[in-house]
Amino acid sequence: MRLSTSGIIFVLAGVALIVTAYRFALPGLLPAGILLLALVILSALLITWGTRRVSITLRTGLPTVALPQSRDRYPLAHEGKEVHVEALVTNTGRLAIPSSTISFVAGEGFGDSTVGQVPPLAHGASQTVLTSFTPNRRGLSGVETVLITVSGPFGLVTRKKKVIAGYPVAVSVPILPARIPTDSAIRPARLDDGKVRAGHTARDFHTREYVPGDDLRHVHWPSTAKSGELMVRHEADEETLYALIVVDLKGDDDRPDALEIEFLLAAAAAAGTAFLRAGYEVFVVAPGHQIRFKGQRDIDRLRLLTALVEAGRVQLPSHDNPNHIVICAVDDARGKELAAQFSRRVPVTVRSLDDINDLTMVGLSEDLPESWTAFDSKRVKR
Repeated sequence: MRLSTSGIIFVLAGVALIVTAYRFALPGLLPAGILLLALVILSALLITWGTRRVSITLRTGLPTVALPQSRDRYPLAHEGKEVHVEALVTNTGRLAIPSSTISFVAGEGFGDSTVGQVPPLAHGASQTVLTSFTPNRRGLSGVETVLITVSGPFGLVTRKKKVIAGYPVAVSVPILPARIPTDSAIRPARLDDGKVRAGHTARDFHTREYVPGDDLRHVHWPSTAKSGELMVRHEADEETLYALIVVDLKGDDDRPDALEIEFLLAAAAAAGTAFLRAGYEVFVVAPGHQIRFKGQRDIDRLRLLTALVEAGRVQLPSHDNPNHIVICAVDDARGKELAAQFSRRVPVTVRSLDDINDLTMVGLSEDLPESWTAFDSKRVKR
């Protein structure tokens, strides 16, 4: 709480009148001095009571999303895309509140802080204040604080009060277009195709490498002899196509930095979105996260993951044979190192920062490099 210019004048004048009344024995000045001070005190009391009875509720049109098996839900915004915020200001007290100012303090990376005006509010009245922000960095951000500044009666005192301590919003990297090939190049590697016969019926099947837990009764001995590795039958009607996306965010010499991380996550998000829209399940492995996404309804969850991932070295999980692997790494050397951990029969595409000569010349809000939007180029050689 602070005195306005008028309030300071009232206090000084009141004190001067009271001192003069006693100093020069002029009792007629005493009531005037007391009245001036009383007006300032009354204004302070009224504004204190009034601001205690103000509530503010924030709303956005953003989808609220949570990662699988997580209770933490966040409104989800795009980096570089304007976010509209609606603040409902309500006077829940018995006294009217004069016109006030509402300040929205943006969190780091969420855009510029804004200010709005609220007209006088009678008891129980509400007013909607609209504002907007343009996030410029991915991560967990949002409105850091909402403050309301109210002037008391006669404009003698103003009080600024924190009404909301935080409104977190998850900001994802832009989801940019990517395409997957429509030919059989990304289908599972098959050494043998045939039929599984049961009575008078038959089902299509293909063979894949044995992984721990497979039933040994399904071993396909002709394919095993041909490949030199233990192979099992995999029936077509049991097949679920899925892509594995590996995001490694740790390199040499303190790389990657914040901008490089955004490019790698944008590449992973573009690839994951393309596969989900093509009917694939997508298993994303990133520092601190291993999540399987299913169907287009999980695209928002994939976006949320790009907002929450932090820099670090990825830990590869145990896995069976995916239909396609996308590796997003700082450089080609690290990408090939990770690719070497998978079967040679599974196609692998590497996205690395070596594909970009100058990061400062490419805007994520515009597009990814052309070589990052297709899966029929730069397959890693192993």
